[in-house]
Amino acid sequence: MKKAPTLLLSMMLSGCTVFPVPEPPRFMELMPASQHLTFDRTLPVSLRVDTPMASDPLDSARILIKPSAYEYQAMAGARWRESIPVVVRDHLIDTLRASGGFANVMTDTSPATADLTLVSEINRFQAQKTQDGAEVTIAFHLELMENRSRQSLCVQDYQQQVPASGTELEPLMEAFSKAANTASTAITSWAHQCLESQPGLQD
Repeated sequence: MKKAPTLLLSMMLSGCTVFPVPEPPRFMELMPASQHLTFDRTLPVSLRVDTPMASDPLDSARILIKPSAYEYQAMAGARWRESIPVVVRDHLIDTLRASGGFANVMTDTSPATADLTLVSEINRFQAQKTQDGAEVTIAFHLELMENRSRQSLCVQDYQQQVPASGTELEPLMEAFSKAANTASTAITSWAHQCLESQPGLQD
Protein backbone atom coordinates (compact mmCIF):
# COMPACT_ATOMS: atom_id res chain seq x y z
CA MET A 1 0.00 0.00 0.00
CA LYS A 2 2.92 2.34 0.69
CA LYS A 3 4.04 1.90 -2.92
CA ALA A 4 0.64 2.93 -4.41
CA PRO A 5 1.18 6.75 -4.39
CA THR A 6 4.63 6.29 -5.92
CA LEU A 7 3.21 4.03 -8.66
CA LEU A 8 0.38 6.47 -9.42
CA LEU A 9 2.80 9.41 -9.65
CA SER A 10 5.08 7.42 -11.94
CA MET A 11 2.15 6.59 -14.29
CA MET A 12 1.05 10.23 -14.42
CA LEU A 13 4.52 11.46 -15.29
CA SER A 14 4.97 8.84 -18.00
CA GLY A 15 1.66 9.73 -19.67
CA CYS A 16 0.07 6.38 -18.89
CA THR A 17 -3.50 5.90 -17.73
CA VAL A 18 -5.50 3.11 -16.22
CA PHE A 19 -8.48 4.09 -18.43
CA PRO A 20 -8.81 2.94 -22.06
CA VAL A 21 -7.96 5.61 -24.64
CA PRO A 22 -10.55 5.71 -27.48
CA GLU A 23 -9.31 5.56 -31.04
CA PRO A 24 -9.47 8.95 -32.78
CA PRO A 25 -12.30 9.14 -35.32
CA ARG A 26 -11.59 8.85 -39.02
CA PHE A 27 -12.74 11.89 -41.02
CA MET A 28 -14.31 10.79 -44.31
CA GLU A 29 -14.93 12.58 -47.61
CA LEU A 30 -16.86 11.81 -50.78
CA MET A 31 -14.60 10.58 -53.55
CA PRO A 32 -14.66 12.98 -56.55
CA ALA A 33 -15.88 11.68 -59.88
CA SER A 34 -13.26 10.45 -62.33
CA GLN A 35 -15.17 12.13 -65.19
CA HIS A 36 -17.40 15.20 -65.14
CA LEU A 37 -20.35 16.26 -67.26
CA THR A 38 -19.37 19.20 -69.47
CA PHE A 39 -21.47 21.58 -71.57
CA ASP A 40 -20.65 23.21 -74.90
CA ARG A 41 -22.48 26.35 -73.86
CA THR A 42 -21.71 28.45 -70.79
CA LEU A 43 -24.85 30.22 -69.61
CA PRO A 44 -24.28 33.91 -68.69
CA VAL A 45 -25.56 33.51 -65.12
CA SER A 46 -24.10 33.41 -61.62
CA LEU A 47 -25.45 30.60 -59.46
CA ARG A 48 -25.38 30.51 -55.67
CA VAL A 49 -25.62 27.07 -54.06
CA ASP A 50 -27.21 27.28 -50.62
CA THR A 51 -26.20 24.78 -47.96
CA PRO A 52 -29.01 22.20 -48.06
CA MET A 53 -31.56 22.20 -45.27
CA ALA A 54 -31.79 19.05 -43.15
CA SER A 55 -33.21 17.98 -39.81
CA ASP A 56 -31.48 15.89 -37.17
CA PRO A 57 -29.82 13.38 -37.51
CA LEU A 58 -29.13 14.35 -41.16
CA ASP A 59 -27.93 17.77 -39.97
CA SER A 60 -24.82 16.24 -38.40
CA ALA A 61 -21.45 14.73 -39.30
CA ARG A 62 -22.50 11.21 -38.33
CA ILE A 63 -22.29 8.41 -40.90
CA LEU A 64 -25.81 7.04 -40.65
CA ILE A 65 -27.01 3.46 -41.01
CA LYS A 66 -30.62 2.29 -40.74
CA PRO A 67 -30.85 -1.29 -39.47
CA SER A 68 -34.65 -1.01 -39.71
CA ALA A 69 -37.25 1.34 -41.14
CA TYR A 70 -37.70 3.18 -37.83
CA GLU A 71 -34.15 3.44 -36.43
CA TYR A 72 -30.96 5.38 -37.15
CA GLN A 73 -27.53 4.29 -35.96
CA ALA A 74 -24.22 6.14 -36.23
CA MET A 75 -21.11 4.29 -37.39
CA ALA A 76 -18.52 4.16 -34.61
CA GLY A 77 -14.98 5.43 -35.12
CA ALA A 78 -15.70 7.50 -38.23
CA ARG A 79 -17.58 10.65 -39.24
CA TRP A 80 -17.89 12.98 -42.21
CA ARG A 81 -15.29 15.76 -42.38
CA GLU A 82 -18.12 18.28 -41.98
CA SER A 83 -21.86 18.12 -41.48
CA ILE A 84 -23.73 16.20 -44.19
CA PRO A 85 -25.31 19.37 -45.69
CA VAL A 86 -21.87 21.02 -46.08
CA VAL A 87 -20.32 17.87 -47.58
CA VAL A 88 -23.18 17.64 -50.09
CA ARG A 89 -23.00 21.36 -50.95
CA ASP A 90 -19.26 21.31 -51.59
CA HIS A 91 -19.51 18.15 -53.71
CA LEU A 92 -22.31 19.64 -55.81
CA ILE A 93 -20.42 22.92 -56.30
CA ASP A 94 -17.39 21.02 -57.61
CA THR A 95 -19.58 19.27 -60.21
CA LEU A 96 -21.37 22.48 -61.26
CA ARG A 97 -18.08 24.32 -61.71
CA ALA A 98 -16.41 21.46 -63.57
CA SER A 99 -19.31 21.36 -66.05
CA GLY A 100 -18.44 24.78 -67.48
CA GLY A 101 -22.15 25.38 -67.92
CA PHE A 102 -22.45 28.49 -65.75
CA ALA A 103 -20.49 31.76 -65.80
CA ASN A 104 -19.99 31.59 -62.03
CA VAL A 105 -20.91 29.14 -59.28
CA MET A 106 -20.52 30.32 -55.70
CA THR A 107 -21.20 29.08 -52.20
CA ASP A 108 -23.66 30.74 -49.86
CA THR A 109 -20.73 32.05 -47.78
CA SER A 110 -19.63 34.30 -50.66
CA PRO A 111 -20.43 38.02 -50.22
CA ALA A 112 -20.98 38.42 -53.99
CA THR A 113 -24.43 38.76 -55.50
CA ALA A 114 -25.85 36.06 -57.75
CA ASP A 115 -28.58 35.86 -60.39
CA LEU A 116 -29.94 32.52 -59.19
CA THR A 117 -29.96 30.30 -56.11
CA LEU A 118 -30.14 26.53 -55.90
CA VAL A 119 -32.15 25.70 -52.78
CA SER A 120 -32.39 22.13 -51.57
CA GLU A 121 -33.45 19.84 -48.74
CA ILE A 122 -31.78 16.56 -47.83
CA ASN A 123 -34.40 13.92 -47.12
CA ARG A 124 -32.14 10.87 -47.04
CA PHE A 125 -28.39 10.35 -46.81
CA GLN A 126 -27.87 6.97 -45.21
CA ALA A 127 -27.12 3.30 -45.69
CA GLN A 128 -29.73 0.61 -45.09
CA LYS A 129 -28.95 -2.96 -44.20
CA THR A 130 -30.37 -5.45 -46.71
CA GLN A 131 -30.41 -9.22 -47.07
CA ASP A 132 -27.42 -8.97 -49.44
CA GLY A 133 -25.45 -6.46 -47.36
CA ALA A 134 -26.26 -2.75 -47.57
CA GLU A 135 -27.63 -0.07 -49.88
CA VAL A 136 -26.96 3.67 -49.81
CA THR A 137 -29.90 6.01 -50.41
CA ILE A 138 -29.71 9.75 -50.94
CA ALA A 139 -32.72 11.93 -51.69
CA PHE A 140 -33.19 15.66 -52.28
CA HIS A 141 -35.88 18.23 -52.89
CA LEU A 142 -34.50 20.89 -55.27
CA GLU A 143 -35.63 24.34 -56.32
CA LEU A 144 -33.94 26.78 -58.70
CA MET A 145 -34.90 30.35 -57.83
CA GLU A 146 -34.42 33.68 -59.62
CA ASN A 147 -33.08 36.01 -56.93
CA ARG A 148 -34.43 39.36 -58.10
CA SER A 149 -38.06 38.25 -58.49
CA ARG A 150 -37.84 35.37 -55.95
CA GLN A 151 -39.62 33.31 -58.59
CA SER A 152 -39.22 29.55 -58.58
CA LEU A 153 -38.05 28.48 -62.05
CA CYS A 154 -37.85 24.71 -61.68
CA VAL A 155 -38.58 22.20 -58.90
CA GLN A 156 -37.50 18.57 -58.70
CA ASP A 157 -37.44 15.65 -56.29
CA TYR A 158 -34.46 13.35 -56.76
CA GLN A 159 -33.51 10.00 -55.25
CA GLN A 160 -30.55 7.70 -55.93
CA GLN A 161 -29.83 4.22 -54.57
CA VAL A 162 -26.52 2.36 -54.87
CA PRO A 163 -25.79 -1.12 -53.48
CA ALA A 164 -22.72 -1.53 -51.27
CA SER A 165 -20.52 -4.62 -51.33
CA GLY A 166 -20.47 -4.76 -47.53
CA THR A 167 -21.36 -2.99 -44.31
CA GLU A 168 -17.78 -1.99 -43.46
CA LEU A 169 -16.61 1.62 -43.78
CA GLU A 170 -14.72 1.34 -47.10
CA PRO A 171 -17.51 -0.27 -49.19
CA LEU A 172 -20.02 2.15 -47.68
CA MET A 173 -17.84 5.14 -48.60
CA GLU A 174 -17.54 3.82 -52.15
CA ALA A 175 -21.33 3.49 -52.40
CA PHE A 176 -21.93 6.95 -50.89
CA SER A 177 -19.46 8.43 -53.41
CA LYS A 178 -21.08 6.69 -56.39
CA ALA A 179 -24.53 7.86 -55.31
CA ALA A 180 -23.35 11.43 -54.74
CA ASN A 181 -21.51 11.59 -58.07
CA THR A 182 -24.55 10.32 -59.98
CA ALA A 183 -26.83 12.72 -58.13
CA SER A 184 -24.53 15.74 -58.66
CA THR A 185 -24.33 15.01 -62.38
CA ALA A 186 -28.11 14.67 -62.68
CA ILE A 187 -28.72 17.87 -60.69
CA THR A 188 -26.19 19.81 -62.79
CA SER A 189 -27.86 18.62 -66.00
CA TRP A 190 -31.31 19.48 -64.64
CA ALA A 191 -30.23 23.00 -63.61
CA HIS A 192 -28.63 23.69 -67.00
CA GLN A 193 -31.67 22.44 -68.92
CA CYS A 194 -33.98 24.48 -66.70
CA LEU A 195 -32.09 27.70 -67.41
CA GLU A 196 -31.75 26.99 -71.13
CA SER A 197 -35.53 26.85 -71.33
CA GLN A 198 -35.91 30.36 -69.87
CA PRO A 199 -36.81 32.96 -72.56
CA GLY A 200 -34.13 35.44 -71.50
CA LEU A 201 -31.32 32.90 -71.96
CA GLN A 202 -32.33 31.41 -75.29
CA ASP A 203 -30.18 32.15 -78.35
